[in-house]
Amino acid sequence: MSPARTEVEVPPRTFAGAAAPSGLRPRWLAAALLRIVVAMTYAFLMAPILIVVLTSFNATASTAFPPSGFSLRWYGEFFRSASFVDAFKFSLQLALAAAVIATAIGFLSAYGIVRVLGRRRPAGQSLAMLPAMIPQILISISLLLALTALPLPEFGVLLAGHVLICLPFTIAGITASLDGVDPQLEAAAMTLGASRLQVLWEVVLPLIAPGMISALIFAFIVSFGDTYISLFLTGPGMTTLPIEIFSYMQWESTPVVAAITTVQIALILVLGLAVERLVGLRRIMRF
Repeated sequence: MSPARTEVEVPPRTFAGAAAPSGLRPRWLAAALLRIVVAMTYAFLMAPILIVVLTSFNATASTAFPPSGFSLRWYGEFFRSASFVDAFKFSLQLALAAAVIATAIGFLSAYGIVRVLGRRRPAGQSLAMLPAMIPQILISISLLLALTALPLPEFGVLLAGHVLICLPFTIAGITASLDGVDPQLEAAAMTLGASRLQVLWEVVLPLIAPGMISALIFAFIVSFGDTYISLFLTGPGMTTLPIEIFSYMQWESTPVVAAITTVQIALILVLGLAVERLVGLRRIMRF
């Protein structure tokens, strides 16, 4: 008696050059379309910046693109202009002061959110992000009304406005750093006799130093590039660089504005790379 025969289906052979299965073709096409869309999006975002940078090297007084020649003339015009240089210095001083104050307040707020609030932490985080959700023009008008109703110094109100818009970024960055610190280290230090202030100064701050520095730099970038707060609250002798550029463009239009903008872009790019090097922009923006 012969054993029963079983038939096994053998898949057809595929040869080099044979057509790919139909299910793989839509995936490949979707991936290619996604890359094209991403590339077009980046080009749309970066093209205006590239045009401004190239225009700053124009040899003539025209802002037409493409430039008719290469020259550093407009950078020299920027550094020889007393109004632009004074506004640049004032913006640096204001941004540095706002960044330091916002980082100090942000550290205390972030520490309270991470270590004290407990179950109420989501509510504390939402409250900390409110200044970033409210339009800056509304914050500016509110501070302007406070300035007219109360005898407050103009620079103090301007500084308070810049600190307010910087706080969400400092709190977010420092919170991300505090999440990586083991609470048991603080408990161990307090067990050995350290006070809460000593624990903050000698244990917590050294461990989150990169996050603190990155929050400081990020706050500086936000304050340095602000327009809305400064537009409503600047006064005589307190003109920031964006407002000086805005006033200049109302009467003239030369590549010196592109040169100033390029200097700002370079400064922000260097500071942004420093933040990425220290702790990473992704960690700061995660909140």
